[in-house]
Amino acid sequence: MLGNSYITIGLPVSLFIIMIGMGLSLTVEDFRRVKEQPKGVIVGTVLQLVGVPLLGFAIGGLFGGGVMAAGLVLSAAMPGGTTSNVLTYMARANLALSITLTVIASLLTVITIPFYMAYALPMFVGVGTELQLPFLKTLITMMVIVIIPVCIGMFIRAKKPALSQKFEPAINKFAVFVLVAIVVLIGISESDNMLGWFAQAWMPVVALNIAAVALGLLGGKISGLDARDSLTVSIEMCVKNSTLGLTIALSLLQNAEIAVPVVVYGLLMYVTVAVLCWYGRRIASKSIA
Repeated sequence: MLGNSYITIGLPVSLFIIMIGMGLSLTVEDFRRVKEQPKGVIVGTVLQLVGVPLLGFAIGGLFGGGVMAAGLVLSAAMPGGTTSNVLTYMARANLALSITLTVIASLLTVITIPFYMAYALPMFVGVGTELQLPFLKTLITMMVIVIIPVCIGMFIRAKKPALSQKFEPAINKFAVFVLVAIVVLIGISESDNMLGWFAQAWMPVVALNIAAVALGLLGGKISGLDARDSLTVSIEMCVKNSTLGLTIALSLLQNAEIAVPVVVYGLLMYVTVAVLCWYGRRIASKSIA
């Protein structure tokens, strides 16, 4: 599978297109919200970029380390995506805060992901292993497939708003197609290992998912955010950009096993966030009543 041209070339190109789609949904005003909602932005960003990755390290260690633990850290280090914004809207939480957190995390994880993986791989897989993620190469690659396309999308949005509104839904559907296609490809090419890998991955992934949601809710409450903003932060902690994680695992690390926690998390998170959406709509209905 790792020699498949779709994985080595097609997946980064697909992610480039998906990140253009994120840019199509953004304006300069989204960055100005940092001044309007400083506490929510600071709390959400710190929990997203520091708290959840540390949970990944802790849970990975508790479950015995290995390649799966490194994959768990990779999942934990991922930013959210535009999916979290849609789900925040469905939960009747703070959409403006969600968009701001998504933008900041997507830009800053260009630096934080290589940093965390530089520690996770030696810690869980071993020093001197062939499974390595060169910091500079990863940083440059992520700038090319994350920051540049987001800027392109924002430029199109600013110059051709009607065009951006036309193509943004199509790109969102394309993102779902890419994720499903990758899951199918991994399942077919690694059919002998897949059941064992999933059996090994699902418990730590469940633990990470629940811990991330709890961190968002409790962190928001302790820091003084209202219930709506705390829910928004929790959704951002729960939802991860699985396509980006798969690109790093399969194109840069070229290892299918480390991608398994990313796949499992990408599927599981929709179950958890559905509960959060129900909870958010219940809060909203009570406030109206």
